[in-house]
Amino acid sequence: MIRFLSSLPESIRRFRANPWTCQRTLVTPRKNMQSFLSTLLTVFPVEQGAASTDQVVFEPHNVLDLMMRLEVGVEGYWSFNIEVSKAEDVSALLDAMLNDWIDFVFVPSPPTFAIYADHDEYLTIYAPTTKQLNQLTEQLELEGFNFVGDYIRPLEGEIWR
Repeated sequence: MIRFLSSLPESIRRFRANPWTCQRTLVTPRKNMQSFLSTLLTVFPVEQGAASTDQVVFEPHNVLDLMMRLEVGVEGYWSFNIEVSKAEDVSALLDAMLNDWIDFVFVPSPPTFAIYADHDEYLTIYAPTTKQLNQLTEQLELEGFNFVGDYIRPLEGEIWR
């Protein structure tokens, strides 16, 4: 189940107030999204989560198509907060959002990882511990996904407002 929220989800608010420093960034794998999401959601199974946009650069056709298929009403798609409460909807939402040019944060519940993706097609994965991050990184690298060198997304500025 997917539903739009009128305010910022508490999990997003907590993550932005205290983001984890363990992070790795890769180019958003738009051509291999299903394999990426399958690997991510196998290492860190997710039943529910929340997403919040910072910027929607172009009309989010994939998100709008998903909402129409699920018969979820959309009010204002240039800035939104969404809560997801089924594993298959988590995957569908991440697929849609990562294939549109949207800057957003996603935090599952419980918060085993977090994602910040931007419209420049960089996707940063955060984990609360180095061990968890390394576990995911190793699996993604085995699947052929490459990380962006030593890039570190700043933990301050507009995305952390």
